[in-house]
Amino acid sequence: MVQFVTVVQIRPGAGGKIGSRGTAHAAQWQHLKNQIQLVGGRVNQIWNVLGNDYDLLFMGEADDPKTLHRIDAVCKGEGYTAKTHPAIEAEEYARLVEDTAKVLDYGRRSRRADVEREA
Repeated sequence: MVQFVTVVQIRPGAGGKIGSRGTAHAAQWQHLKNQIQLVGGRVNQIWNVLGNDYDLLFMGEADDPKTLHRIDAVCKGEGYTAKTHPAIEAEEYARLVEDTAKVLDYGRRSRRADVEREA
């Protein structure tokens, strides 16, 4: 299962009528949620994001990593600027960073040993 975050910019006149750029009508985000679900995403939370380039944030999950690309395509097909990113919990990310550092350090030590043997 893949966790994801999708941010969506709702521009005036795009994807329907809205009162202002920062306030998305419930019908708009509900429609996007339904479209995301049609392509295999499960939306767990929807947030209005204030004070930046994006207006909505969808958090959810999908069984297939390709679904993240479908989500972007759906949003863009509806006329919205959107970005979808895979997301993992901070603790899991910290473990990945540590594991990667160990692998890279091991690679450096192996190369040094090879160079020393050649000399």
